[in-house]
Amino acid sequence: MLGGMFTVLLSTATASLFGVADFFGGVASRRASALAVTALAHSVGLALFALALVVAPAPFSRTAVLAGAAAGVGGGIGVAALYAALARGRMSLVAPVTAAISGSLPALYDFATGATLAPTAIAGLVLALVATVIVSATSVDEPGGAPGLPPAALGLSLLAGVGFAGSFLSFSFAGDGSGFWPLATARLVSVAMIGSLALVRSAGRPDFSAEAWRPTLLAGLLDAFANVTMLAAIRIGPLAIASVIGSLYPVATVLLARVVLKEHLHGWQRVGIGLALAAVVLAAWPR
Repeated sequence: MLGGMFTVLLSTATASLFGVADFFGGVASRRASALAVTALAHSVGLALFALALVVAPAPFSRTAVLAGAAAGVGGGIGVAALYAALARGRMSLVAPVTAAISGSLPALYDFATGATLAPTAIAGLVLALVATVIVSATSVDEPGGAPGLPPAALGLSLLAGVGFAGSFLSFSFAGDGSGFWPLATARLVSVAMIGSLALVRSAGRPDFSAEAWRPTLLAGLLDAFANVTMLAAIRIGPLAIASVIGSLYPVATVLLARVVLKEHLHGWQRVGIGLALAAVVLAAWPR
């Protein structure tokens, strides 16, 4: 019971940290290339995890390194597909599709391999997925948005969700005694993938303004901490709770956009935030 409650707490922290990191990443992406922002933010994480390996060394584990590399590939594919989808379809439709897929696939895998949860926890997971979709969706009449979700954008959104889900699943195979090896390896792979893509897209001259540095560094720092809490949640388990509660990150992004940028909060988004809070309570409810 305590393990499940700790997983909920860590996963809630993961969602909060990812959500705030996404907010700062979004702010930076308004001032510089989104791919360049992501590559630099992930480089911050790589530096932190490399330092962590020195400060808190763990035995080298080939399994952990391979799992981390697979997670880095999944994350790199997810980010690239997500940006391509956002360029072709409306953000309010791309985001919920990606978040729902990335949260539900690891949970389905967990159930398929024999995981059992209390009925209240299962209800909480379902509610969390519903809340993610509602909070991510702004309005079908979003001004300036792309027209709906064309087939190409839908396919890319699904691919992004599968990539992020694959990253989540890969971390679950890293093992408990591997320390920061899986995180450092994942960041090394994702920096190589996204950095290369950013250089190709910019013809070797990434578009990066001075105003984008601070939010990018904050995004990288928060994203790194989010990965630490995510890996801890996965190690404690169950994976289903860690993945679905962790997919509630749009809640923090939306709330921060409302408080800092004074963006309008739609009525359904308020409902979604309430459902997200209820989902966390249900998932943590004692058996």
